[in-house]
Amino acid sequence: MFWWILACGGEPPSDAHLYQQGLQTGECGEIREEDYRDDCFLMTAQKRPKDPCGGIHSERLRGECWFQVAEKRRDASLCKKAGEFQEDCALHLLSSSFGTSVIKGTRPGEHEAEIEVKIKEAGLDPSDPRPWSAYYRWVLGGIRPLDRSLCRAVTDPMRQEACLQTGIAAYNDLLNYARDTQTFPCPKGSPLPKLLLYAPDPELDAVIAGRTDLCP
Repeated sequence: MFWWILACGGEPPSDAHLYQQGLQTGECGEIREEDYRDDCFLMTAQKRPKDPCGGIHSERLRGECWFQVAEKRRDASLCKKAGEFQEDCALHLLSSSFGTSVIKGTRPGEHEAEIEVKIKEAGLDPSDPRPWSAYYRWVLGGIRPLDRSLCRAVTDPMRQEACLQTGIAAYNDLLNYARDTQTFPCPKGSPLPKLLLYAPDPELDAVIAGRTDLCP
């Protein structure tokens, strides 16, 4: 009798059940709870090539969805649909493109006309230092030992400053890695490992001196 009641109607499936089912099929519209429904649409966006994020009610979550779709498809033109994440989306895709678009061995000041075009194509403003910082992080990251003096070859003052400041930020990241992996040589003043070597640079000397978290 119990199974007959279920077959004739009975209790409707729970949202938890519909959610799990939706993750498999991409059909999330029957879920009653909005948060469940939105999350289901977000998690299954790639199953809907024509309108991947259309079912999401939350504006913020819909923007996050378009960010993910743009990243998956490697299509920066979709970032304009990402709402509050539009610039983050464009910067992320631009940064990740440098691995294939920037010639190995490039130095600051080289190929910057082409990079300016790429920045514009990503929907970003070339007068904004952030995309240039992303570019210089990639370029400086391929130079060992790190040499911020190469930034002096950049003729545009804003870009040159972005390059110099990015070099400091990138070196701090290397110091964080050395701290977390306990590979920074203590006490300070000991010879640096290859990863942390840099060309003579008083500002980087000051960075190390000011980092009180590197040695116990």
